[in-house]
Amino acid sequence: MKYNLIFALFLMTLLLTACTKQPAKMDGRGKPGFRVRSDFAATLNSEVGWAGALNENVPIYADQPFRIRFELERPAGPTSGRQFRLQYRLNSGVWTNVEAHDFPHPERYISMNFKQLEAGTQPEGWTVVKGNSSELVVVTDNHQNALRAKSDKEPLVWLFTPPWEATEIASQFRLAPENHRGIAFVVGYADISNYCLVQLEPTPGTIRVSHIIDGIERILVERTTVITTGQWLEIEIETENRRIEINFQNDMLEMDVKLDTDIPHSKLGFQVPSNSTIDFRKFSFNGEAKTPRISIVTCPAYEHGMSTNDLLKGSAAPFQAGTGISFVEFTPVWSGANVHGEFEWPVVIRRFADGAVTNNEGDTFEFRMIDTEGTALGNEHNPALRLSIPLGHVGGTFVETPGRIGPWQASNGNLYFIMEPTETDNMFMMIKSTDNGRTWYEMDGANRPRTNDLESVDSRLLDNTIHIIHQVTQSVRYHTFRTSDHPTHPDTWAIRDELAGSVNAIAQNASMVVRSDGSIVAFYLGTEKIHYSIRSPEGTWSQVKTLDLDLQPNQAGPQAVLGANDIIHLAYYGTDGTIWYRRFLPDGTFTSRQQVATGAGTSRAEYGAVLPLLFIPHKNEVVIIYRLLSGNLWERRIVNDAPPTDAVMVTDLRVVTDAVDSHQAGADAAIDGETVYAIFIAESSRSILSTHDNGGWQPPKLRVDNILGSWVRGNVYTRKDGMRVYGYIYDAGSDGGTGMNRFSELVLNGR
Repeated sequence: MKYNLIFALFLMTLLLTACTKQPAKMDGRGKPGFRVRSDFAATLNSEVGWAGALNENVPIYADQPFRIRFELERPAGPTSGRQFRLQYRLNSGVWTNVEAHDFPHPERYISMNFKQLEAGTQPEGWTVVKGNSSELVVVTDNHQNALRAKSDKEPLVWLFTPPWEATEIASQFRLAPENHRGIAFVVGYADISNYCLVQLEPTPGTIRVSHIIDGIERILVERTTVITTGQWLEIEIETENRRIEINFQNDMLEMDVKLDTDIPHSKLGFQVPSNSTIDFRKFSFNGEAKTPRISIVTCPAYEHGMSTNDLLKGSAAPFQAGTGISFVEFTPVWSGANVHGEFEWPVVIRRFADGAVTNNEGDTFEFRMIDTEGTALGNEHNPALRLSIPLGHVGGTFVETPGRIGPWQASNGNLYFIMEPTETDNMFMMIKSTDNGRTWYEMDGANRPRTNDLESVDSRLLDNTIHIIHQVTQSVRYHTFRTSDHPTHPDTWAIRDELAGSVNAIAQNASMVVRSDGSIVAFYLGTEKIHYSIRSPEGTWSQVKTLDLDLQPNQAGPQAVLGANDIIHLAYYGTDGTIWYRRFLPDGTFTSRQQVATGAGTSRAEYGAVLPLLFIPHKNEVVIIYRLLSGNLWERRIVNDAPPTDAVMVTDLRVVTDAVDSHQAGADAAIDGETVYAIFIAESSRSILSTHDNGGWQPPKLRVDNILGSWVRGNVYTRKDGMRVYGYIYDAGSDGGTGMNRFSELVLNGR
């Protein structure tokens, strides 16, 4: 009996054990952890797309967005809501907040027009701080949606909180015909007793700026203007430090007001006076665009604030959903006690940042989450990720309207290229590669030219010096850079910011040649005509001269190449859609112009219809390749003093033009011996293709696919291993932003 009882108890224990739910296996020893996701397109709660295991410090790649998913625990205690943000530190340095700046284009911009909202609904992101919250709804007016704000006896104040610091609010609004008290826009809001107002009153017709401090209003300035009711009006209000700048009705009235204190970059909104009605058709909010080392970016794979599932299995605490973050610096409020949640952050680490700051191979970036009071959350496992620069990756920002900007090859095989570090900090950079384009670094950054904004740049390599002409809006500058084979000053800037000419440019188009005696001739665009100036061998620039001052059409897009006997061949665009050619002789005179083509288009987008010119010395032949409005590339040639040859189509594919306001065809031309190459970006696919004229123009071959190509520039040279190549750098789809420049080669031996 005793043994039967023992056996029965043992059997019951086994049954209870089998029926009891075992806790899930914890890979992180019961501690909150992290995991890195490399598949940026994976959905928020996908089980795939990871770069490594839980708590694995994986390599990450420059200018390639990735995601970090954190587990976060809240101990037992108060359940009040808290918000959190992301921090990083570089190579065990100082912890720094990670800001939200998008990639590849670092815009901070939100626009809302209410078209997609149903009548009777309220838009997201707005909060009422005074008045009846039900009196802000979408209405349909003349088959168009508008946001209607209506107040009763009490004024109505609504605020919008952008996900980052905002410096500008713009609006299209309409005052109801019976509204004589107007509207006020709110900026610099700290609380209901401290903010700034820009008040518009149709009667008597004034715009007034006031500062409310501790509930007391102080009027700063007042201006008179016409403010109509019943019509759509526009206003832009920008804040910077202590200034408020106002633009009403597209420059009809501009105001600039200075306060005694800095203006907070926080909530912005509007105030409706009592018993008034206002319709809004559009709002937009802008913040200061920056390109930092690292930033939080938009993730199109999920909506910001979407709830997370329990994926990581590190923490042993009960799960309470966190959120996915997208282009926002703070998490939504998260409440609870004795629970854990998961938060996923989309992040990019850039190769080059504002100030030409550089992130290098092997740099380590450590991440953590903190609360709004700056308290670290004490996770045992924080990611410490090592940066890798993919071979051939360049990063940075392309010259807006480039001529020949490299890669130039020095006599020792080193390559050089001209670009900017970022779109938001337009510094002049000369970068260098010592390994056939696999890796690139800036040279002599401490002494770079002071003239920023590489709007149009052309250059030539002569011996061990790169000569550069650089046009900005009101001037043309000349720089020189000494390459690594220079006998006394390798890899250094020499001449910087030398004034070559002063003109006001409607768009920037510049080209140059260096003649045999060391003199330089620069061609560049003004408001209507092409101008030119000459630098003597002794280093003095001539007065600016104008090409065909009294002849039509106006001109743009000069391209110049040096021919035999110091004769300069010049081709350019006419604003009536024509293409022209002439020669600039050593005695300082021009030959008569010859029309090369018509039908190139008449908008500013076609200013750069002519590609960089080519010259074949032993034939004394210049090759002119140009794009017509049809999108096709064509070529004509001039041999000696003969008329241009018949036009020949280079490719029947449409070539992109004016990508990201470049005002030029997305194509380049190069020559190897007698063989001419055209490298271009197809308009339909934005891929890069190439063709050559050996045996007649050949069907194009695909070179780079799956990109959104915008620019391409390169040169022909021989590598140290004897391989003849066209080395080129292209923008793979930055949309005028940063981080998409890449290097590639087209091998010419045997084609």
